[in-house]
Amino acid sequence: MDLTRLRHIVAVADTLSFSRAAEQQNITQPALSRSIAAFESRHGLKLFDRGRGGVTITPAGQFVVERARPMLRASDEFTRNVRLYSEGAAGRFAFGIGPLLASVLLPQLGSRLLTASPHLEVATLVKSPGDLLANLFEDAIEMIIGNSWQLSDHPGIMIEDIGPLDLEHVVRGGHPLARLDKVTPEQLAAYPAARPVRYTSGSAEPGAFICDNFHVLRETVLASDCTWITTPAFVRDNLADGSLKVLDVEGLAMGPSRICIVTLAGRTRSPAANMIADLARQAMADIAMQQG
Repeated sequence: MDLTRLRHIVAVADTLSFSRAAEQQNITQPALSRSIAAFESRHGLKLFDRGRGGVTITPAGQFVVERARPMLRASDEFTRNVRLYSEGAAGRFAFGIGPLLASVLLPQLGSRLLTASPHLEVATLVKSPGDLLANLFEDAIEMIIGNSWQLSDHPGIMIEDIGPLDLEHVVRGGHPLARLDKVTPEQLAAYPAARPVRYTSGSAEPGAFICDNFHVLRETVLASDCTWITTPAFVRDNLADGSLKVLDVEGLAMGPSRICIVTLAGRTRSPAANMIADLARQAMADIAMQQG
């Protein structure tokens, strides 16, 4: 069905004038007349009668117009949605993010994305980047935002570095280790650790509290003698008021974690994926400025 021809028919039905309909559709009146005549010839129908009193719509014309209107509305809605999708402003977008970054970046990513694209459905999956790879290869998510150390040697993916995230050993302000200028690894190992994942090692450990929710980890550290590796960007207010303190551990200085965007190699990103990647880069740039 020629939607342009249907627009011509509906325009004549609305204006009851071939000249006004042609002006509305931005074509000449002869061209409009030929368009409608072609439809009438093809379907063996007479849509409009023209006489001294002007244009009147026939029963066949009324039948066609009543069915053309919802088709044109659907076409307009389709065109609008495609335009919004091309701008990253509509559709559904799913991505995975590591637990620490979910706490540091996800609230502002979500708010910025939905402010810019309120018709977009955003789904997030929070796991360690290594665990998210299966979801990426199954097309359950389109990208991963997380640290790159677990992923650097994996085939079939493309990794884009978007910035460093500082990490530190942290304890509550009243912790016995918080009084020391320097902490030895042995002193650190005497206390349980708060962690997002279970570490495997051959040495005996005093214990651990494992939870992938960094807000829960923070509350646990504040209320116990657990040690914790986190980014100062997440606990800035706690460090400022002294409720948490960074430890200086001999021989265990924490280097920055490299944060990256991971996608499948050879895949074209959706417009929404490009938008969230831009927002993630901006957020990491903001954190880099705060980290100095």
